[in-house]
Amino acid sequence: MAVDITRDAAQGQALRTAAIGGLAFDLLYVVHRLLQGFGSDASTAAAVAAYDTDHRGTLLGSEVAVGLALLAVVVFLAALVPVIWRSGQETMATAVLISGTAFIAMGFLSLAAETALVGVADSNQTGAVLALNELQGRTPVVWTITALTATSSLAMLRTHLLPKWLGIAGMAAAAVFLLGSIFSVLGRTAEGNSSLVGVGLFILWMLALSVALWRAATRVYEARPAK
Repeated sequence: MAVDITRDAAQGQALRTAAIGGLAFDLLYVVHRLLQGFGSDASTAAAVAAYDTDHRGTLLGSEVAVGLALLAVVVFLAALVPVIWRSGQETMATAVLISGTAFIAMGFLSLAAETALVGVADSNQTGAVLALNELQGRTPVVWTITALTATSSLAMLRTHLLPKWLGIAGMAAAAVFLLGSIFSVLGRTAEGNSSLVGVGLFILWMLALSVALWRAATRVYEARPAK
């Protein structure tokens, strides 16, 4: 169903709000990753504990940044889902909302595990360090990223709200994320260097999506009749 978005000012405002939410997420998540660094050189309890103890303040700051980034996703979803719904794609709007909510929930679970890990790093509790390190590394965030990317991209293709190429690129990215999700389950370590590639791809996709939403909103405002 093709939708003419150039005549709906309310829709334009929603698109711009979604763009702001997406851009805020990207910015805050980049800050989070920069503060996180590359982590410990080894995955042993001693190495992880030593790294987290030495970088305690920076790591906690990174978790604050990712918490704010996840709140920005709330803004993104709250604005985008109604736009998809009003475009006649109620099922896709529901799918985007569910996958986005799952992404936020898994993100906060990972945040809690990482924060707890930093908290026990200097307590000589080897078992707790190993368990929390595995939990934060294996929390299925990438599975929810796969779902959010796929449903959002499919919504773009069905509503024609944004360029077709962006929806196709999003579906391709979702396929990459799906492979990463499977490998995260089968891999012997919680996280690998390949995870950074997936993070970079998701950041780039969210950036492209947010810019496209902003440009769509701009077209709405430019098309408004002069008073």
